[in-house]
Amino acid sequence: MVKKNNLVFLNKELDEQLQARVRVLVMKNLIKFRKKFIADYIEQNFSKFMGEDRLLTSDEVMKMLQMSRQTLGRRVKAGVLLPVNPEAKRHYRFMKNDVVNYIERKGGDGND
Repeated sequence: MVKKNNLVFLNKELDEQLQARVRVLVMKNLIKFRKKFIADYIEQNFSKFMGEDRLLTSDEVMKMLQMSRQTLGRRVKAGVLLPVNPEAKRHYRFMKNDVVNYIERKGGDGND
């Protein structure tokens, strides 16, 4: 039976150096391709990140409208702001478009 030698070179030290270099090159390529993959994903799904159909949390809406959680709750109860998950009691999600429309309506008539 022939015993296989796992060394690429005749010298163990050279073989270890080669393996270390290969690991570095593999990691470098993985990082490069990961960055490209992330950039491509963001480009393809930009509207999900920044588009009008993005969902906003209650905290984001409160900051945008400069109102307290209680005031936000009153607006939801009155039907002025409509969350996409009305069954939630505290952690609502709102369509960004709806919040922008609310801001425009509020600025136009001064009420709410």
